[in-house]
Amino acid sequence: METQYLLVLCLVIYSEYRANGKFLKGKLQTDSDWKFLSRFCFLSEKGNFTYQISYPKRYGSQSLLLYYDGKDQWQSVYPGTDKTCDQKYAVLDPKNNQEIGLTDSINSQCSIVNSSGEEYYVCDNYRSFVSSRERWWYIVLSKCKTNEVKGMYLEYEIHMTNGVKEDYLHREYSADEFYITPMAIAFLLANCVLMALAIICSYFLHVRYLFHATYKIFMFSLASWIFYLLLWSIGYGNYGKDGLEEKLRHVKTAGRVFEGLSQISFILLLVLMAKGYTITRGRLTNISTVKVAIFFTLYVIAYAVLIIWEPFFFDPGKVLYIYQSPPGYGLIAMRIIGWMMFLYSFIFTIKHYPRKKLFFIPFFIFYTLWFFASPIVNLLAVLAMAEWTREKTVFGVETFVVFCGHTFFLILTRPAAANKNFPYHVRTTQIGFIVESEQNAEGSDLGEFADNPYAVSSDSSSNSSGGPDLSYFLVSKERSKVSETGSYVPQNNDK
Repeated sequence: METQYLLVLCLVIYSEYRANGKFLKGKLQTDSDWKFLSRFCFLSEKGNFTYQISYPKRYGSQSLLLYYDGKDQWQSVYPGTDKTCDQKYAVLDPKNNQEIGLTDSINSQCSIVNSSGEEYYVCDNYRSFVSSRERWWYIVLSKCKTNEVKGMYLEYEIHMTNGVKEDYLHREYSADEFYITPMAIAFLLANCVLMALAIICSYFLHVRYLFHATYKIFMFSLASWIFYLLLWSIGYGNYGKDGLEEKLRHVKTAGRVFEGLSQISFILLLVLMAKGYTITRGRLTNISTVKVAIFFTLYVIAYAVLIIWEPFFFDPGKVLYIYQSPPGYGLIAMRIIGWMMFLYSFIFTIKHYPRKKLFFIPFFIFYTLWFFASPIVNLLAVLAMAEWTREKTVFGVETFVVFCGHTFFLILTRPAAANKNFPYHVRTTQIGFIVESEQNAEGSDLGEFADNPYAVSSDSSSNSSGGPDLSYFLVSKERSKVSETGSYVPQNNDK
């Protein structure tokens, strides 16, 4: 098998500017004689790169070493092994052309140039490779054979691609990133449609005084997710033109902020509604408020650590995508803890308010699946998926899961006469009156669920057949006027 190679910049080097992408320009200097640079997943027969490399001849003969994704190759030399440079070099198979000498040899296409009284090796070449499948290649700068001067130095310009110039969907992307751009754009458009429907529903809820705080949190979560997809669509779209991942890295970091806002706010929404907030109660007890505040403070901290960790401490030599790293494990753990709070709140609420089971049972079943979808997908990715398919597959599935979560909530809370699962029974103008009445009542404690102030009154909760009066949820031109006592007085718009 004939293989060729690439060169990129590692996160732990000295450079004129930091980059870790597919088109790089900079300087590398290190005291080591074996330094990991970066990785890239090439397509067979389509993966190639061009490079322009120069370094002072006095540093001795430097080489590029190419390790592929095998247990007897990269995993045997990185990370944390105590092998010497020569032992790491011995892992390579000479028949696979895994060493590229950066000297004035014929194979390397390098020459010696005199600049400012000092001789430099200058290498300018174009390379491609052939392998049995899509394969990760890990690139190392090495100087195992010469020890004239301690350390290594390199000036470079490198461009790595998969495919021809006209192949926009593949050329600038590593094989694990294929189709992330079209998926992000497709889900962006789908979520914009969902937002339009949510705005329409929010208007009908508003005119009936049913636009509660929980629905506003849903709108915020959906809007944040749209901004996340917008940033990723722009970032990956521009990256497909020039391969400059330095710009993509900044856009992705900003996108992760909006992703975190969306996910955290939506999980907050689910926990609050499982507790019955704006459904069976107008406010939370002090204990519930403290529990929710502590949990989501920890969740915000964990996500902030992820955003900081990824660009500064993410080691591409060990981790292929974020959920193989400690921050990813932490997010999965926090998601499971969030589901445990969701479960506890649901059991406590449904026990005391069985009349709301038409809403809470489908609500609990669906969002239990929603909570566990991400951990299950990531577990399958590690156990069953090929390494070059994980990132794009996980991105597509997680984006679809979030879309389903927002869509199902919109369906459950649609203000239509046929919606028997509609959760809201009290208008927003009545909440202050209810809370004040409970606070004035002797021994009142919302945490004990003594009575359901959010329940529909007996004269409006059922019709002659004993079922719920679905006309209560009809969207009509009629609006309600609230009297000083908190009761409703119908007001005809025609008068």
